[in-house]
This record gives sequence, C-alpha cells and structure tokens, in this order.
Amino acid sequence: MHIPSPRPSHLLLAASLAACAGQTPPPHTEAAAIPAVAPATVYDARGQSTSCEPPPADCPTVSPDRDLADRCSLGGFRMIQCGCEMLCTGDPGGGAKQYFDAEGHGKACTPAKDDCTPDPASAAFQDACAEKGYKLEVCGCEWLCSGDPAR
Repeated sequence: MHIPSPRPSHLLLAASLAACAGQTPPPHTEAAAIPAVAPATVYDARGQSTSCEPPPADCPTVSPDRDLADRCSLGGFRMIQCGCEMLCTGDPGGGAKQYFDAEGHGKACTPAKDDCTPDPASAAFQDACAEKGYKLEVCGCEWLCSGDPAR
C-alpha cells in the first residue's frame, strides 16, 4: 500500500494552525470596539445642516419624514436618529430644493419666519399640489408646493 507524501501547502497549513493554537486573542472591551467619533453633520427635510447629537434615553419612538427618507435614500445617504428626530447623513437635495408657488414659479424653500404667518393657500393650489403627491410647506412667509403641480 502506497501512502502519498504530504504536499508543501498542507505542511504549511498544519504548521500555521499549530502555531496559532496556543495564542489567546486580546480581551474585547467596549471602549476598543467603538471609536470616539466627532458628531456628524446631518440634514433635515429643508436641507438645513446640524450636528448629530446622541438621542437621550427619554426620547419617544421616532418615525422619519417619509419624503426626507426617500430623498435621502435616493441621494445615496441613510437616515440616523439624532436627538429625538430622524435626519439624513447627507444633503439629499444637493443644496436648496426647488419648490413652487401658486403661479408655477420655482423658488428655494427658505426656513419659515417665526414672526410671519402666511395667508392661507388657495383651494386650487392645495388640490393641485396634493393631487401630484406633493406637500404644501411654509417657506419664508409663503406657502410653496414641494414639487411642480403643473407637471
């Protein structure tokens, strides 16, 4: 009966396994597993950036804004919880998103002014915006549609 001689690769593998057998891996600690990271910049539905802070223990369950989550995902980013809200890890609009007024003029949506209450949007503008699946939002001191209701 002939017993084949071991191949050099088999000898190398056996030697490597024998060398590692007596070694113990370093102890695992939480501090070593989670590196300290500076707060990330995240973005809200209006494209405003902020620093992401860890959520406090007493936060209620947070649901992301569906429109923001969709734009965030399409932009190649992800949603994360910062404080008590869900925000996007990148600017999903690549800057100011185009909104539209009742006359169909495109505008950037600036943050709503605290000292101003816009006149109610006309029923026709509300209907046209909603029928296309868009939302009306207060931008600056006027109602704008999140998409072009005329298209």
